[in-house]
Amino acid sequence: MNRRMIRLRHVAAGLGTGALALGIALVGATGPASAGQPTETPPGMPDDGSVQEWEAWAAQDRADAEATDWAADSAARGCELIDVTITDEVDPDYNASLGAPADLATARVELEEDCSAASMAVTEDDATKSGARSLDDGAAYSVPAGSRCSSTSGPGTMCLSKSSGRIYASWKYRGSGSVTGFMRVYRISSSSSGCPTGSTWLTGSERTWSSGTTRTISKTAGSYGAYSAHFWKKTWYGHSDWGGTCAKL
Repeated sequence: MNRRMIRLRHVAAGLGTGALALGIALVGATGPASAGQPTETPPGMPDDGSVQEWEAWAAQDRADAEATDWAADSAARGCELIDVTITDEVDPDYNASLGAPADLATARVELEEDCSAASMAVTEDDATKSGARSLDDGAAYSVPAGSRCSSTSGPGTMCLSKSSGRIYASWKYRGSGSVTGFMRVYRISSSSSGCPTGSTWLTGSERTWSSGTTRTISKTAGSYGAYSAHFWKKTWYGHSDWGGTCAKL
């Protein structure tokens, strides 16, 4: 097998997440805040903790990310890791979802992968099997539980999954040439119809995808809930939503 050299990069971002920190103009990239999201604190995360406790948790979370074998992590999803970047950022939206201080610095992981051997197959839920349309057609009346992949309106496949307390959003570009944009993960209501945007939870860096490229963004989740992941394509006037997928994770 042709083994690639994997680069581990650790960078720091300013206030705000990914694209927002770079001052990118978004067109329709935000949605209404969702209601009814769980707020319980998972094991290992401070419950109404002090600033020092949250900082200690964030430092450990960052150390865990740096110590993770991301090549093995990619291999578990049927992919080969090409590049990994760990970014320190202050993301008030993400912090609010945890109940953490607004100015807490946390670590976002971004992967570039070769997923040509992975199926990344569009997932059909029970409603689809019974004759109703899938989320790809915008007709589902509740968000399905568990890992999920859906075709996007732009030529690609978006997947959402959760493993070892981390949420992963991956988009594989299936078109010709290249496309530039970013992924964004939202918290949504579990009773959402279709696959809407909602309260911003995680934003990846703006990157360029060539045909067949898969990029993944990941961060530690605060609690069980419903999420959507969308790809925003860069256009001359801002960004256009190419669609995504939804899952309860």
